[in-house]
Amino acid sequence: MKKTLVSLFLVLTMLATLLAVPAMAESKPEGWNNVNAEGYVFPDYSGETMSIMWWGSDTRAGITIKVIEMYEQLTGLKIEYEYYDGGSYWTQFQAKMAAGTLPDVFQMGNNWATYYDTITPLNPYIEDGTIDTTAISDTMIATTVNNANGDVTGMSNGTNARCFAYNPAIFDDCGVAYPTDNWTWDDFAAAARAITAKTGNPAITTLEYNSLAYSVVTQWKEGYNFYAMDGSDFAFEGDTAPLAFIFDLLTTLMNEGCIGDYGIQNEIGTNVEADWIAYGDAAMMMLSSNQFQALSNVASENGITLKLCTIPRVHADGQSGMVVRSSQQMSIYSGSQKKEIAANFLNFFVNSVEANKILNCERGVSINSDVLAALKADPELSTNVTAEIYTLIDLVGSFPDAANSSPAEPTANEEISNVLKSTYFQGMAQGNFASAQEAADQFWAEAQEIWNRYETAK
Repeated sequence: MKKTLVSLFLVLTMLATLLAVPAMAESKPEGWNNVNAEGYVFPDYSGETMSIMWWGSDTRAGITIKVIEMYEQLTGLKIEYEYYDGGSYWTQFQAKMAAGTLPDVFQMGNNWATYYDTITPLNPYIEDGTIDTTAISDTMIATTVNNANGDVTGMSNGTNARCFAYNPAIFDDCGVAYPTDNWTWDDFAAAARAITAKTGNPAITTLEYNSLAYSVVTQWKEGYNFYAMDGSDFAFEGDTAPLAFIFDLLTTLMNEGCIGDYGIQNEIGTNVEADWIAYGDAAMMMLSSNQFQALSNVASENGITLKLCTIPRVHADGQSGMVVRSSQQMSIYSGSQKKEIAANFLNFFVNSVEANKILNCERGVSINSDVLAALKADPELSTNVTAEIYTLIDLVGSFPDAANSSPAEPTANEEISNVLKSTYFQGMAQGNFASAQEAADQFWAEAQEIWNRYETAK
């Protein structure tokens, strides 16, 4: 009986070995899923459906739908899509998350840690080549990696940097010098006051208050950051002076009419195309560099040419407080039943030259070197507007401190950011604090309470 069992075991072992050989032989070569390769055959997904969701401007919606329709024609896949403005997207996302009805693919930001349980790590699809990364550097892939465990949380839609747009014609009319690569907050305030005095309008109507506060912390002292690079803690030693500085500066300028009040800002909302700068009624606004294309499209319809510049610094020879980062990413829902199809779609969306000639870096500068080279070589796509974006990204990437700023946002950040803007920046404008320093100290105390609550809940 023992002999029979041993023989049976050997037969089964041999069968397992033989069955394993074809699998080894079928291992795919590097770059096998290169959608730009001559003779590439797209998968046939006839009869299949997939869903996707994103946020952004009308410009983004139009070009994304064109790429979706292109992929549908190439593969037979039916893609159901929905999109929202930046404000309502997260309300919709959270509702769908609670109901377990998130789409197969969704757009995610640097706040991915807050929604980590909804995300499928892409490592297996990168490792087996379904998502082809032969033209994407490790540095670019790292922009969407969870440093705690190495999970790739999504494919970056492109890189961007927070910056300012400005109207050179208004600067000229008001006799104000253009922003330089290292202009300071003093320069910014002087320009805003001169422009408002001349035009009678707020010089600036849109600011990302939280981002500016975080930038000023980084600018304040070498080694400072709002959060540690690994997202494990705050990283500015509880020094509230930089927060008091930016509270005081922006509130003073708003009270002087140089910055649009919160009524104006709420009316504009998150729609970059609605900002006054696109209609000649403001001279500056803050935005992410990938939004510049949509903004410029509207501005050009009104005969306005805009330029990009860096965020002002505390000291001209000090830290920039800026960073090149993933603008957004496309992630796959952890509950999706179409993960393989979704991974193939992401491969196309990020890597296809033809698709990205339509997208044309609207979500950020492409992370695929072949795509970026093709776009730059195309005279119809490489315009003055895209040149502004490429130049800004190259400039920020050259700043020595850019590699040590703006890590992925910890889970507590969403609540901390909301409190920072609504309770403290807006509270300063409403006169709720005796001084900017008082507001900064109270914010720091509340931020620590929020952080500790999230840490305790882990």
